[in-house]
Amino acid sequence: MPSIEPLESSSPQPISNNWYLLTVRSKKREVFLKYLKFMIDQNKLEELVLDIKIPQESVYEDMVLLNLSNFKNASTYLKKVECFQNIERKPLQSEQVNRMLGIG
Repeated sequence: MPSIEPLESSSPQPISNNWYLLTVRSKKREVFLKYLKFMIDQNKLEELVLDIKIPQESVYEDMVLLNLSNFKNASTYLKKVECFQNIERKPLQSEQVNRMLGIG
């Protein structure tokens, strides 16, 4: 039986650098992430939510960084996720993202 190759889009999409800061209910980040991953799988949102990063320092314990291809569409879905509180409307600069992730 021939091996099945994964489908690739004919034009690879550039990785966007649209990182948004999202806040969740206090002490509920793990619960939020579980529901977020479930929603992404259920609704096939892999092209909308490109990446999820968790800042390591305790001052960011109720925050999540999301790389989104379309803020408006993503925010509609995110508002429905359990423990969601808010998402900043303006993308973060890469220096801010790196600082929050402890890079550089």
